[in-house]
Amino acid sequence: MEGRTIWAVKISDNVSVDENEPEILYTALQHAREAIGGTSMIFLMQYLCENYASNTQVQALVNNREFFIVPCVNPDGYEYNRSTNPGGGGMHRKNRRNNNGTNPGVDLNRNYGVDWGNCSGLLTDPNNPCGTSVNTAETYIGTAAFSEPETQAIRNFTTSHNFVAS
Repeated sequence: MEGRTIWAVKISDNVSVDENEPEILYTALQHAREAIGGTSMIFLMQYLCENYASNTQVQALVNNREFFIVPCVNPDGYEYNRSTNPGGGGMHRKNRRNNNGTNPGVDLNRNYGVDWGNCSGLLTDPNNPCGTSVNTAETYIGTAAFSEPETQAIRNFTTSHNFVAS
């Protein structure tokens, strides 16, 4: 784990105030190789900001909600792909935890607490798409639910808000 910051952007008509409005969370790039998800979040932010003054539907959405957008949950994994494949196509999926394996990292999508490790007794199968305890596998779930700083950060962020949709 290289310790890069996970950024969140708030879009609202009153950004500096915690208003009594529905809060919505968007996240992307849990898997480092899914760069299009982060790009989509940047385009969503751009769309909301650029169309706020001219589109009454966008203005109503922004005036009556608080949007929180995390374009990259896995900045270390994303940076690894960007630096090793600057033209695109980096296929590293997990974060960058050094777990003494040939394929470092934990699959962040499988490291959250809901049903963690509940893969019908197949945790020792490295090809199990549900998740595995084999640390070199693409779907390695980690040592415990929320063992990774990235999933801890998202958990802490969500528990400090009252999201109605995510």
